Amino acid sequence: MSSQSQNQSQKYSVMDWLTESARLIAKSGRTVEWLTPLGLPVIQPYHRIRRTSLKSTMQHLSLQVTHDVSMKPDTVKQKNAFPPNFIHSLDSTHMMLTVLHCCRAGLTFASVHDCFWTHAITVDTMNKICREQFVALHNQPVLQNLSKFMVQKYSPDLPPHPKSKKFMEFQRMLELFSKVPQTGEFDLEKVKESTYFFS
Repeated sequence: MSSQSQNQSQKYSVMDWLTESARLIAKSGRTVEWLTPLGLPVIQPYHRIRRTSLKSTMQHLSLQVTHDVSMKPDTVKQKNAFPPNFIHSLDSTHMMLTVLHCCRAGLTFASVHDCFWTHAITVDTMNKICREQFVALHNQPVLQNLSKFMVQKYSPDLPPHPKSKKFMEFQRMLELFSKVPQTGEFDLEKVKESTYFFS
């Protein structure tokens, strides 16, 4: 199997793990939550739609409330959103680390989404910092930390009756959290030498 196709299949196993974890969390009645590597909390706000009507003498309005925390989580939205939202949280962590280190180095820095900017004279320094922070971030046990967080976050909800269907579902969910997928064998240090890593 080529390195690229191996990384491709491993990427999908990570994506499948995230998707199935989110599905089981939402099915248990909770929203998906995690902490970024910087410790910032993320909570997916996707709940089932609640419809309400406002009636007055002049008109009738029908409203859809999509972020009502008293409603059950929307399982489909929770599971479909978790993989990209988790990756976006890693991307934003990388940007914050780059910003912090650029500021420490005395660089002028600005960004819009994933576009980073500095003065022409400090572009090489910013590029070096950007690559170093990417490598530092992704050398952390990101998936293992997510697994530990999810086990701690959702295990207190374990139903008390070990033979109940709900207990079995929670047990399955906690077992899934503990089965962290393997990552590829790509040497992250190569990112530091990459011409087109970031532009």
